This record gives sequence, structure tokens and C-alpha cells, in this order.
Amino acid sequence: MLVEVLLDVNARIDERDDAAMDLGEEFDDEVVLNALIQVAIDPGEIDMILNSCGESIGKIWIKKNYFDEKIYKNLTKDARDGIYCVVKYRKPAWVKKFHLD
Repeated sequence: MLVEVLLDVNARIDERDDAAMDLGEEFDDEVVLNALIQVAIDPGEIDMILNSCGESIGKIWIKKNYFDEKIYKNLTKDARDGIYCVVKYRKPAWVKKFHLD
């Protein structure tokens, strides 16, 4: 249900943003990750939602102890900023390892 809300461009912005944030807290499967990435690569998407998707992607990568440099480079700046904030706080070694500064 949360994935459907996130992907529904006609849903309210706050609902989509909440869905993006909740997905990163509660799930870590590929369906969720792919939905977050799908939104996070869209340069026409709302900045707030991009940032929340990035935070959730970062949380999932940290849970899986996996950082995907190729995907990271293809995300919008706002999504990358969201990932950076989470990684800097929760897995600071990755900031240097993956040149996120």
C-alpha cells in the first residue's frame, strides 16, 4: 500500500512523503527499494519527496550493508543529499569510502 501511495502522482504530497519515509523504516526488500529509486531518479519530482526517498534508500542500504555507487550516481541531487545525511550519521565510514563529500 505504501508503495502505491509513493508512486501515485495524484496523491497528496504529504502522503507521498510520509510513504517514502515509512518505507525506509519498515521495509528493506527489492520491491520497496526499486520503487524508491524509481521516484528518486525523476528530476521532475518534488524536492521534499526526492530527499525522503534518498533517506529511505540510504537506510535500506545500511540495513543491507550495501552501497550501490552506480545507482547513487544516477539519482537526483536531492535524493543523493538524503542518502548522504543518513549515511553520515549512521555509517560515516561510507562517506569517505564512496567519496560522498
